[in-house]
Amino acid sequence: MSEELAVLYQLQQVDTELARVKAELAKLDSGLELKAEVAAAENEYKTLLSQHHTSEVEGRALELEITTLQEKKAKFEGQLYGGTVRNPRQLSDLQEEVEMLDREVSKLEDRELELMETIEGQRGQLTRWEEELTEKKVRLAEVVAAYKGASARLSGEAAELEGKRKEVAGQVNAPLLKRYEQIRARQANLGIVRVTGETCPGCRVAIASEVLKELRTGRVGLTCDSCGRLLYKEQPV
Repeated sequence: MSEELAVLYQLQQVDTELARVKAELAKLDSGLELKAEVAAAENEYKTLLSQHHTSEVEGRALELEITTLQEKKAKFEGQLYGGTVRNPRQLSDLQEEVEMLDREVSKLEDRELELMETIEGQRGQLTRWEEELTEKKVRLAEVVAAYKGASARLSGEAAELEGKRKEVAGQVNAPLLKRYEQIRARQANLGIVRVTGETCPGCRVAIASEVLKELRTGRVGLTCDSCGRLLYKEQPV
C-alpha cells in the first residue's frame, strides 16, 4: 500500500543523506599529500645538512693544513735569512722549499676561499629549507586537526544515519526492499522517486498516463518506463 511506499521513500531520503555524508568523508583532506611533501623536504634538508657538514670538515682540515705549511715555511725562512746556513747549495734548496710551500699555501688558500663561499651558500639554503619545513609542518598540523574534527563529525552523522536506516528498512517487506536495493544499485543510489507532476523526477521523462492513473490509487511496485525507478505519489489524506 501507499504507506509502505511512504516508508520506502523515507528510506531513500536516509540513503541519499548517508551517501552525501560518505562522499564528504571521502573528500576530506587527511594531509597525506602534505605529509609526503614534508617527508621529502626533510630528506632534502638532511642531504643539505650532510653536505654542509662535509664542507665544514674540509674547511677545518684546510685551515689546519695551511697553518702547518705556514709554520714549516716560517721555519725554513728562519734558516734562510737567519744567517745560520751559509752553504750556497743549502741556501738554494731552502729558497726552493720556501717558494714551493708558498705556492702550496696559496693554492690551499684559494680552495679555502671557494669553500667559504660554498659554506655560506649552504647556510643560506639550510635557512630557507628550515623556514619552508616549519611552514609545511604548521600547515600539516592545521590540515590534520581540521580533518580529525570533520571526520569525527561526519562519522558520527554516518553512524546515526546507519542506525536510522536499519530501523526504517525493517519496516519494509523483504521483496520490496530487495527490489529497491537492486534498482538503487543500478541508478546512482536513487531507487524510488516521489512524483508530484507528470514526469519522473529521476530521469525527467514523461510518465505514461496509465501509470499516472494507477499511481493515484496508491498501487505499490509501479516503475518509470524510462529509468526503471520505483514511483511513489503521496495520497490525499
